[in-house]
Order: sequence, then C-alpha cells, then structure tokens
Amino acid sequence: MKRSCILMSALVLARSASLLNGQAPTTATPGIVTLNFNAAVLATGEAQRDLGTLQTKFAPREVQLQKLSDSVEAERMQLNDASVKLSESERAAKLQDLNTKDKQLQREAEDFKNDSQSESQQIFQRIAQKLYGLLQDYSKQHGYSVVIERGTDSSPIVWYVGNSVDITEQVAKAYDLKSGISSSSLPEKPTPGGGAAGTQTKPHTAQQKPQ
Repeated sequence: MKRSCILMSALVLARSASLLNGQAPTTATPGIVTLNFNAAVLATGEAQRDLGTLQTKFAPREVQLQKLSDSVEAERMQLNDASVKLSESERAAKLQDLNTKDKQLQREAEDFKNDSQSESQQIFQRIAQKLYGLLQDYSKQHGYSVVIERGTDSSPIVWYVGNSVDITEQVAKAYDLKSGISSSSLPEKPTPGGGAAGTQTKPHTAQQKPQ
C-alpha cells in the first residue's frame, strides 16, 4: 500500500508539473513508464538461446531421472500388488532395493535441481547486468523521468498501468538489436522429456534484478 501511495504521489506531481508548464500529459513519450525487468531479460533472444542450450545440456540427466523414477514406481506397485506372491526373504530384499533406489532418486533429483538452477542463475545475472546498462541509455534517449518496476500479474507492484506506458517489450527488442540475437532467428526449443518425480522439466531461472 505504501508503494501505491508513493506511485500515486509521483503521478500527481508529474501531471501537476505538466499542467503548470502549459503542456497536457502525453502517452506518446510519458515521463513515467513501467517495466517488468525479469520478463524483459527472459524475452531477449540471448536468454532464450542460452537457456535452450542449457535445457539441451541437462536433457540426458532428465531422461535418466525419469527412467529411475519409473523403476522405483514399478517396484513399489509390485510390492503393493497382493496377487504377486513373495516369500518373506524376497519381499525384504525387494523392499531394501526399493529404498536404495528411492534414496538415489531423491539425491540425484536434488543435484539436478541445484545444478540447473545454479547455471540458469548465472545466465540470468549475466544478461540482466547488460540489460540494466542498456536500460539507462534507452531511458535517456526516450526522455523518461522514471522507470518503475511493474511486477507480475500475480504479484503486481503497480496495480494498473496502460499498455502505452509499459516498455518491457520495447526494451527486450532494443537489447536484441544491440546483441544481434533475435528470438525469431532461434531454432525451435527442444521438446523436454517427461519429468521425473521431484525434478523439473526445465532448469529454473532466477527471478531477480542484477546485484
């Protein structure tokens, strides 16, 4: 609520200053604009390319995790199937094997999650640092007085903003133009394999601004 009050005050001051100068507010080059920074980073061709490469890199591990998950589930179903007759020693041996595989699955799934998150975080931070620098120049070139983080639909920071004052897409395109990597020129993303229990079908991407 405090952020909303601050934003409202800023908008009122900007409008008052414009009227005092005898100029009506314009949506063509507004003094205050919004930006979803994380979305802009992820919309760049460079981010999509590098995260796609990372997904391909981790695909074999994901497939192995799926196979292990299927094996664990098959053994669990067999042990729970009353029609399967097992001696006490056979049941004990299968239960021990199941517990061993289940622990292996949990361990490898956690390693997969940590490794994919770490590498995707590095990609995000690298591009975010460069996008932040571009944003400074872009804002000056377009005469913006303030660029406010918009947030997401599920966690908005600005409760309402017209599309004409949001520059997320424009900034992502400006980054592509500078980097020479456009999302439209990238090959189609690889189809991910089925996710194993406790794993992600895609590497996680950090959602934060550059430090």
